[in-house]
Amino acid sequence: MTALALTALAVVLSLAAPVLLDRARWLEQVPQAAVVVWQSVALAAALSAIGAALAAPEEALRALHGGELRFGPALFVGAGLALLLAGVIVVRLAVVTVRLALDTRRRRRRHIEMLDLLHGERRERSELDVLAAHLPLAYCIPAKPGRVVVTDATLDLLTPAEVDAVVAHELAHLRARHDLVIEAFTALHVAFPQLVRSRLALESVNRLLEMLADDIARRSVGAAPLRSALAKLAGTADPEAEIDARLARLARRPDHSAWPVRVAVLRATCGALALAVIAVPTIAVVTPWLQVAFDALPF
Repeated sequence: MTALALTALAVVLSLAAPVLLDRARWLEQVPQAAVVVWQSVALAAALSAIGAALAAPEEALRALHGGELRFGPALFVGAGLALLLAGVIVVRLAVVTVRLALDTRRRRRRHIEMLDLLHGERRERSELDVLAAHLPLAYCIPAKPGRVVVTDATLDLLTPAEVDAVVAHELAHLRARHDLVIEAFTALHVAFPQLVRSRLALESVNRLLEMLADDIARRSVGAAPLRSALAKLAGTADPEAEIDARLARLARRPDHSAWPVRVAVLRATCGALALAVIAVPTIAVVTPWLQVAFDALPF
């Protein structure tokens, strides 16, 4: 029943778990730890799928021989089939990841080349590009070095303090390489079959990374200019619901005497949850193979 259980676990982790995690708003209080939980769920789903592929041929052989696993040609064929099925999953994930990484970097290079061709006006900071446009926009391009892009309309709309807040937010994305986290989740999303994939993981992780960048920027420029800049830029890029959640979060004033303890408890909870999620499929995958190896020993 291991293969069936692991298949069910992979489906639960791919479809049900994202819904539950997306509704757990307490995770937004510790976005970095929350991203680790999401990563553990994604990894556990992949491990469960691989484990199901490894276990299925063995269980089929046991069913044919009344629950016993007999050593012989059939066992080697079954082991080869198990490795082939698991290899297909791993290779598909690897191919999707590499293709996505190459396409993403190709698009970034073209974007940077376009910026250079347009002679975007450089303002004070070497990482900042200013483009002539009527729409207020601010975003970053991960590269070496990373680039932060704003439009003339953004500079006209925001105060200098608010511009500093926006730049600090985008630099936080660049320095923490949040783009790599999004790439990993995108690769898993594309690699999984359409029937057992959910966009909630991508959307929720993206929201958490925005909140994490908000926290980093807030420590350097303060919450007020960041909040006002975000309110002025609302509706230009990010979904309105995400902006509202970030604004509400920035507006909260926690009890600072109790806040460090609360954060520590929430982070510990996230760590324990992440370990538990990873442990279940890992133990389920490893235990049967260890049992087979133990049974094969001459003593």
